Amino acid sequence: MLLAASLIATALCAGCGEANFPTKLGPARPLAVAIDGPPSALYAPLYAAGANGDFKRGALAVTITAGSPARALAALESHRAGVAIVSEPELLAARDGGAGLVGIGALVRQPLDGIVSSETRPVASVAALSQRTIAVAPGAFTHAELATALNGAHLAPGAVKTVPLRGDALSALSAKGVAATLGADWATSKVSLAQHHQQAHVLQIQQLGVPGFSQLVIAVRVGEARYEGPLLRAFLQSLTRGERAAQSNPGAVAVVLAAANRKLSRAFESALLREVLPLATPTNAKRPFGYQDPYAWQAFGAWMKSHGLIKHNADSGLAITDEFLPGLGEATVTGS
Repeated sequence: MLLAASLIATALCAGCGEANFPTKLGPARPLAVAIDGPPSALYAPLYAAGANGDFKRGALAVTITAGSPARALAALESHRAGVAIVSEPELLAARDGGAGLVGIGALVRQPLDGIVSSETRPVASVAALSQRTIAVAPGAFTHAELATALNGAHLAPGAVKTVPLRGDALSALSAKGVAATLGADWATSKVSLAQHHQQAHVLQIQQLGVPGFSQLVIAVRVGEARYEGPLLRAFLQSLTRGERAAQSNPGAVAVVLAAANRKLSRAFESALLREVLPLATPTNAKRPFGYQDPYAWQAFGAWMKSHGLIKHNADSGLAITDEFLPGLGEATVTGS
């Protein structure tokens, strides 16, 4: 059914982004990008592409606005941004609410959610949480993740005490009686703990019964996916160059990121890059950077629906398209 629906969607979107590009492009086209958090190594390809002039080579004038997931989606829906970087669950929830949005690629193709504890008092398995306390980020989504993990370990919800996660994992784990956290991304938590001479123990959420999902998705409006193909293709091609630059010279990107976010140091960004860059690298040589599996999206949508996080799941696999990814589109864009 998903394959048939995909073919129908392809037919409806025939011509979306199909174009033969000239070797030299005209004036730079403005493109506002809203991200769902502060500048960090999670967005390395985006900042690397800007610093290295990759967007300029694609005839793009990209501006980046940092905020929250809700603000990034609001900026996209209100046309104040042409691209929003948000998580897969956020995009599916927005579509379920009627938003005409679609994902065209992924910056981080794996979830960064996980149960984080300190190696000095490790939670080596979900079962080890029995009669202990876990600090959980507010929101139905994180609590659904915990419920799935507990169910897989055959633990009743009452067997584990939960408290609200306020701040980061480091401060939460420093509180008396808190054994673990869920809701602060494990990569940042791991680096933060290491800088305070503590080793983190991580149980990644996709290992605990929650279907895998993309932590950071490149979302656009459906209208732009239909009529602004050349622009989107140029953006993704520039972003791919940024990803390659980050992989080949992470130290240089760490300098750029530290300048973009004065709260973080170059050392912190370098350590975080070592954690997240492997999560951006394609696992299949035949798949370009940013590729996403529609069947995985369908499975994750089914999980969200089963926990009441969305009402419908018929089109979760159609929430993405690979049409604009390098190597899967019509041509490669090069600037003057």
